[in-house]
Amino acid sequence: MRGSHQSTLSEQLSGGSLTERRPFNLFVFGSGFTRAAFPGAPLNRDLLSTLIAKRRASASQLLDRYGVEDIEIALTRLDCDISAEEAAGDLRGPSRALRRRLETELAEYFLEFCASESLLTQSCWMTSFIDEGVKPRDVAISLNYDCLLEGALDCRGKWSPRGGYGFPVESPLFGRAEYRRSPVTVLKIHGSANFWIAPYADQPAAKTVGFLFDEQLFPRSGKGKHFGYGGGSGRRYVIAPSYVKVPTVEVTHMMLTALDAASKARNLAFIGSSLRPEDQFLTVLMTHFLRRRGWQHKRIVVVSPQAPRICERIRKYWGVDVSRQIRPIAKTIQASVDELLGVLG
Repeated sequence: MRGSHQSTLSEQLSGGSLTERRPFNLFVFGSGFTRAAFPGAPLNRDLLSTLIAKRRASASQLLDRYGVEDIEIALTRLDCDISAEEAAGDLRGPSRALRRRLETELAEYFLEFCASESLLTQSCWMTSFIDEGVKPRDVAISLNYDCLLEGALDCRGKWSPRGGYGFPVESPLFGRAEYRRSPVTVLKIHGSANFWIAPYADQPAAKTVGFLFDEQLFPRSGKGKHFGYGGGSGRRYVIAPSYVKVPTVEVTHMMLTALDAASKARNLAFIGSSLRPEDQFLTVLMTHFLRRRGWQHKRIVVVSPQAPRICERIRKYWGVDVSRQIRPIAKTIQASVDELLGVLG
């Protein structure tokens, strides 16, 4: 099932009659996108303190254990402790249990940030960007746990549960009669608040990832529906923000799809992402984007108030003159839409 879907997605990007259609863009959305719509949404540096303020017990335990307010550093230390426990033969130790509880709390917290028709009415910048800047065949990588991006795309008729996440869920709910194939693919390479990991029915030792689908998250296509996953077993699936990230096979397939898209996309736009150097996959993605034939005509666009600093870091990484290929837009996301649309063409 997984292999055949990967081939189908590759064909959508490069095969058959689709190659005669418009060139597509690849987007990467970071936490700044959510914060533009929800000013109270935390960035990574504020995440642990936010969870503690929400009385999330595992977040308090993590802070007490390591005395570090940066959640990525604290979780990286936790991952080191998990490795030590497992090396000693303890595969279900307290460190692993703490990480699982924190992942659940993260997923539940980010369910709060949802798209809605009223939100889009209030956020004219988002509506304009989605209507004019996001086109069929475009691919979006979301680094966020919330479902704001795909929910907003759904509201505007640009996302469908049928192929919308880049991996299939076999269910009569997603039959051809009701849902067309998603015009835009959203690849959530850090997991998602509505992802669910559960054992295979016939292989309890192995686990697979699917997603929950309802009107709260998908106001248009999910109206009047609630689709679960895993038959009541399993748990929410996000990859906690540690320097150590170990994806499932489904998420790995998403990453491979992202690389395939990077090799063929016309533009690569980072929106609300600081391109943190420790997130090595983004460096690989960016490198794969520019190392293809015709790279002189490709553009990397960075939308962030810190865009000049981020773009300078990219230039230094390459070591050759890629100034014409890199375009900083040093504005908030809300104020950047017109300029971004002009760059994307």
